[in-house]
Amino acid sequence: MSGAVKVLDKGWVRVEETMGGDDAVVRGARICYQSVAKSPEADERLIRRLIRSDPGHNTVFEHAVFRFNVKCPIFVARQWMRHRIGSFNERSLRYCIAERDYYAPADHERLDDYREHMDRSFDLYEQLLESGWRREQARGLLGTAVYTEFIWTVNAWSLMNWLRKRLSKGAQWEHQQYAKAILAIFTEAMPITGGAFEEYVLKS
Repeated sequence: MSGAVKVLDKGWVRVEETMGGDDAVVRGARICYQSVAKSPEADERLIRRLIRSDPGHNTVFEHAVFRFNVKCPIFVARQWMRHRIGSFNERSLRYCIAERDYYAPADHERLDDYREHMDRSFDLYEQLLESGWRREQARGLLGTAVYTEFIWTVNAWSLMNWLRKRLSKGAQWEHQQYAKAILAIFTEAMPITGGAFEEYVLKS
């Protein structure tokens, strides 16, 4: 997919649209005092101060927004969607036919058995559909390693909260890979905020 960053064996993430960026953070902060920056460096200092402040000034970061398109295993999506401050819409296997597309972890013993099980599940799924089963019922055969696709609209503050949790050492490895990909997109789109977030939050 054009513009997509590959993640895992068959997954990806891409940004569909952004709004505001670092300028939106500055605008949100400066309207409180009707202040104007005397230089670009002053705006950068402002963002860095806001990121490292405690308690945090989260509302100013909520004016920058991202919409991502994600393809990931269902088990990653279910963890992802526990982060409720954002909007999700997912490809529905009630209405769509599942593609024979599943995640297979590398370098494991009995990987052939794993693949055989997944393929047999898809064989039976397709047979049930051909015999007249409803998609919403036949999908019950398929495991959480099957790939799904969704869009996620999220503001920069909530995105940083997700990144902080999903880049932690305790996060599941597969989910960490998506967080790393999105961190790179985030820091490219919002270099000042992203850089300060890495310095003061992720590395602290």
